[in-house]
Amino acid sequence: MIARPGPAGAGWFDGISLEELDQADLFFADLMGTRRPKRTRRTPPKRSPARRRPRVHRAKAFAPPVEARALIDGPLSEGEWDTVLTILTLGEAQTGAPLTGDAARNALLVAARVFCDRNALSLEGGDPLLCVVNEVTMADPRVRALVPHVTARGPIEDWTKVARDTRIRRAMTVLVRTYGYPVNAAAGVVGNLLAESGVMPPRLEGSREATPMRAKDFSGRVTDFTADAIRTRNIAAGTGPKLPGVGLAQWTSAGRRRGLFARTFRGVSLGVRILFDMDAQVDYLVSELRSPGFAGVERVLTGAGVTADDACDEVVYNFEVPGALLADGRKLPRMDSRVQAVFRERRALAATARRVWDAT
Repeated sequence: MIARPGPAGAGWFDGISLEELDQADLFFADLMGTRRPKRTRRTPPKRSPARRRPRVHRAKAFAPPVEARALIDGPLSEGEWDTVLTILTLGEAQTGAPLTGDAARNALLVAARVFCDRNALSLEGGDPLLCVVNEVTMADPRVRALVPHVTARGPIEDWTKVARDTRIRRAMTVLVRTYGYPVNAAAGVVGNLLAESGVMPPRLEGSREATPMRAKDFSGRVTDFTADAIRTRNIAAGTGPKLPGVGLAQWTSAGRRRGLFARTFRGVSLGVRILFDMDAQVDYLVSELRSPGFAGVERVLTGAGVTADDACDEVVYNFEVPGALLADGRKLPRMDSRVQAVFRERRALAATARRVWDAT
């Protein structure tokens, strides 16, 4: 309820009639979901003509100054991008609004969150369930108009809600149709990604597929890490995940990790946002394969008649180089039984990737 100011002329609402105050009470009761207060009718006090103020129109009385009004639409601020990053990390737009495996719906959920954060105190009229019921909010055309803005730095995807075969198919499709790799070569690459991360973009080394950003810190405690804590991992300071591997290919060395987080994709510098973007991570992987340092691997992958086994072996032996291939810091020969065991394991995963593709 809005109380009338005490002394005459002491408040902004001096000239407002009781009928207008009733309307204001009703407006705020509707907004807050409370019962409309009862007002005792009384005769307004007489005022001296010299001190009487002109009536203030209700819309003017309750409208915030123009410079204070939240924007209905338009690009996101950096603070709002931080909110999107938090949403991706937690897997929910807000309490009761979890992300799903449907990127289009996720984008609407995030757009609804941004819209309501911007306008929660300035919406008048319209559907009373707006910013109360998710489905109503997502159906609002102003919310839908925000979707291109919330996806300007990539799709809103919760990879823990996407089936493994769908993730495999997505990585295969990007490698074959965007970058032109033969299907067998792509299967060899994706077989290795399965072994490294389960084809899970935000995966940390030592984490589980269902909780990709949860791993041990330097004290041995299992921790849910933020994207920024992953990027700024520091051995000397003992901050961030204990193990360095991150992303689809479990990039481990300091230089390759820096390159991942510095990657520009489709004209956007993603920073830590790349942890949630499969297409951008595949783009970074391809940029490495096509760099001078991995020319031999690229030659095998693009060679005529390449088999999935050949591609898989080459990627694990000369691109991934997991610890199982090393002894005393040196790479074991290809024919070593330990190397052959790794080849067999990863060839089976490459065959899985090929089967998923063939079933498409």
